[in-house]
Amino acid sequence: MDDDGDTGREQRRIEVDPDDVRVVSVRSFSYGAPPPTGGAPMPWLRRHRAKLAAGLAIVELLALGLAPGDLLRSWVALLAVAIAAVFIHVVASRWLPYSVRQVTWAIALAQSLVALFPVFLGVGIVIIAVLLVFAALAGLVLLLGDRR
Repeated sequence: MDDDGDTGREQRRIEVDPDDVRVVSVRSFSYGAPPPTGGAPMPWLRRHRAKLAAGLAIVELLALGLAPGDLLRSWVALLAVAIAAVFIHVVASRWLPYSVRQVTWAIALAQSLVALFPVFLGVGIVIIAVLLVFAALAGLVLLLGDRR
């Protein structure tokens, strides 16, 4: 039951006075992006730039893993390249055209993912090790708690 004593079982009808309705056309250029146009490459780049960055990072990680040489030096070089790519994207994004800005964003993200991969791998190994220790402790508690 609402405030008017109505149980809500009967159908209600809403009437709108056309004089009270106002149609507003709004254009939003958030982050300086132009409005999407059908078939143009710009909206496609914007929608798929994270996928492009992930694919580029995977290809680069495979190339890095298969390449002969010192992995530590390669990782330090990749860290420097990632910092430079992010810096260039942040600084130059004001003056770059929209499509080039999307490409530089994807490249900067890919380089950052590749440079941070050893950190992600290390954290993942630590988390798995902690979970295994907790599983072993839980099994030990179950075994010691069985008094049959």
